[in-house]
Amino acid sequence: MHYKTKGVVLISVLLTVLLLSSIAVVIGNNYFVSFKRAQYLEFQTVSLNIFSSIESLALKKIDNELRFNSKVHANNNALFSNDFIFETQKGLVSGKIIDASNCFNINALLDFRKEKYILNQKAINAFERYLKLLDYDASAIDALTDQIIDWIDIDNEPRSNGLEDYFYIGPMNDSKQFTSKRYFYHLSEIKNLPASAYFDWSIIKEHFCVIPHLDEYSININFLEADNIFLLAAAIPDLSLGEAEEILNAIPLNGFKSISDLKNAYPNINFDNLNIPISFNSQLLFLDTVVSYADFNATSQTLMNYNNNKVSIIFRSYNGI
Repeated sequence: MHYKTKGVVLISVLLTVLLLSSIAVVIGNNYFVSFKRAQYLEFQTVSLNIFSSIESLALKKIDNELRFNSKVHANNNALFSNDFIFETQKGLVSGKIIDASNCFNINALLDFRKEKYILNQKAINAFERYLKLLDYDASAIDALTDQIIDWIDIDNEPRSNGLEDYFYIGPMNDSKQFTSKRYFYHLSEIKNLPASAYFDWSIIKEHFCVIPHLDEYSININFLEADNIFLLAAAIPDLSLGEAEEILNAIPLNGFKSISDLKNAYPNINFDNLNIPISFNSQLLFLDTVVSYADFNATSQTLMNYNNNKVSIIFRSYNGI
């Protein structure tokens, strides 16, 4: 009987230890989660402050670098070649200013004038040629073009291959919605259009973008890279992909300075009557910032417009906070 009592006591002690260990683990896990949550909240606050500070530095740097050199911007400009990189007690911070014109802006298909959206036929020509160069079918291209225009324009009259509100709120569409009657805010809005199903989304993201449409949409040729041959070929009527590749591979480090430079370098190419205006300076600039600390990582992208020797922020987006 004595030994049985000892056994019961031992089992009771072991069960108590097990129970206390379980409680300790639960408390420990909750404490760890709470600690990580507190760290993350602090990281969020610090990151937002850093993003704001980097924006202020970038605005001053843009003003200092471009004020007296507003006609030609190229890769050798210190504004684009010298990044912001420094360490703080709260992590590593890096920021880079890049030209934001090396993609086709979907919003350029229409101009907004006198409270109306007006077709930009040259941009439409460029968009359709761009997609043809990417080997898409003409019927799919026509459908996507018309549906983009109908999604943005104010009227309710569908184009030949377009769709208006009666379709989007009708029985044929599961997700009931109205057309936006405004420029796209984000490229993902393209997915609202049935014609987008004909296109590879990864290719759309690679070649196209959505930027608030400014007074004039142009591309700075000095910042185009080898993978921008489709964009350049779409911008210049009758330019072959081979000719586009030749031009892009020969962009000087200090950049082309004018259309005359291009005409002199390539006398057999017609640079008149462009589908997309070619510029030699940067109106649209992205500031890409990364903040890293411990296991946390946050990024921000700020779109800025530099015009008439003034720089202004158009929009900003955050990821990771």
